[in-house]
Amino acid sequence: MNTTLNINRIGLLLKRYFIENKQLELTFWIIATVVFMLFHKTSFAGLFLGVAGFIFAANSFKAFSITPNGIHYLLIPATHAEKLIATIVINTLYFFIMFLITYIIGTTLGTVIYNFILSVDNPINFNLFHESSSQLKLTKSTFFIGENYKLLKLFTLFACSQSIFMVGSIYFKRNAAIKTLLVFYGFIIALIVIEVLIVKATFGTYSLTKNMIGLSIKGEYLFSGFYVVAKIIPFLLIPFFWIVTYFRLTEKQV
Repeated sequence: MNTTLNINRIGLLLKRYFIENKQLELTFWIIATVVFMLFHKTSFAGLFLGVAGFIFAANSFKAFSITPNGIHYLLIPATHAEKLIATIVINTLYFFIMFLITYIIGTTLGTVIYNFILSVDNPINFNLFHESSSQLKLTKSTFFIGENYKLLKLFTLFACSQSIFMVGSIYFKRNAAIKTLLVFYGFIIALIVIEVLIVKATFGTYSLTKNMIGLSIKGEYLFSGFYVVAKIIPFLLIPFFWIVTYFRLTEKQV
């Protein structure tokens, strides 16, 4: 087999996925549309995207949970890179686009039905794209991007989450979503503890008074550069976890 990256093989992998899962996909997105008809607040939409998304990503390589299925997957005439690209397209681009479509359709239908039943004239309001304090904003000149690229930030965060759970999917044979979530939160907690200890040891002082620990740190803008780093990190983590997934996939043997 020619190991050069082939767009046609990637297309065939995508076609194979939708042929095998068309009923499941159709059912899921119909349910999602109904859910958004009933609940279309920004907080709920974000929660739905995060939870449904990481469960979806955690099943990316579920074929390896059963040996015969794993063997069949490895024998598919496509390179590991092509299989990974197809998986990324399905888990990230496809899922996010379908989320937006079902959110818009569900919100529209929900508002129209509500107005018809109660004989009111509420406007169709896509709260996900608007910003009132912490919400996203939508203007005529910033459709689907939003002021300050809010929707792009949402997509970046989502893509980062998907890449993490995709790694978990190929490392854990069973219960990948739960195991990856535990590892992720364990890592975050360890990182916070280490950061606090380093900052306190370097710039702060402990003072124990009536069972309370106080911390005094001078130089409010000393770590202003961290703000820039925090903005860049998600963009770096996405390709990093994709690469980790690729090398883990190449380690799989028939």
